[in-house]
Amino acid sequence: MTALTDAVPPAAPVAYSFPEAPVESRPDLAARWLPGREFRTRFGCWLLQKAGRNVLVDAGIGPGPVAYFPGLAGRLDAALREVSVQLADIDLVVFTHLHIDHIGWAPNLPNAAFAIAQPEWEHWTRQGDAAGKPHHVEAFRTTLLPLAERVRQVAPGHEATEAVVLLPTPGHTPGHCGVLVGELLLIAGDAWHNPVQIAKPGWCHRADHDPAQATATRRVLARRVLAEDWVVGAGHFEVPFGRMTRHGFEPMMLRGSG
Repeated sequence: MTALTDAVPPAAPVAYSFPEAPVESRPDLAARWLPGREFRTRFGCWLLQKAGRNVLVDAGIGPGPVAYFPGLAGRLDAALREVSVQLADIDLVVFTHLHIDHIGWAPNLPNAAFAIAQPEWEHWTRQGDAAGKPHHVEAFRTTLLPLAERVRQVAPGHEATEAVVLLPTPGHTPGHCGVLVGELLLIAGDAWHNPVQIAKPGWCHRADHDPAQATATRRVLARRVLAEDWVVGAGHFEVPFGRMTRHGFEPMMLRGSG
């Protein structure tokens, strides 16, 4: 498994990204994870290479231009080339959810099939303009919906491919799933945007579709990760891998950082 960085957007004020979070109540956490009262993030993807297959988890913002992120363009193609993989070599993309920063390269993957949790696909295809914020709806309609014939819907809790299980983690989107790889590594999608949310699960990102459900999911998920001793991969964390501890989260360096 290799962590790849598609793009790094400018830092955003905490008050914008986590509008309801009482950051001043925990200056210790803010100093470590939100320095300068800024949310610093990246748009991460994951490459799993096994038995001659290349499986991508999430697909970044795409090559650009992206109207919602002026001046920002993805570099997944270059990141893949650095590990001797071409866009045409991707066999399967497993999506954690269908937001703009997770589906962008899909049209540029000519040989890839797509695996998506069934509730997530149904939400975006049935809810129309009410499915999410306008930029997410537009991205889904123009980027992924035209590729619907290549989409395979997977029941949450089942394998998207061998040893890769979609673990239901609703809240950020209705059908959001983590991706559990070999009972060893949990790719958390946007269950967490920042490690501060492990200690403070109620500090919701502005993009959480259902903040109450997202908060509950973070609590349950943290307990399970700790109990199972999974390594955590998070596409929006500045350091992509880490381990849960009873005191929070400890980043760790594994293969690939972007």
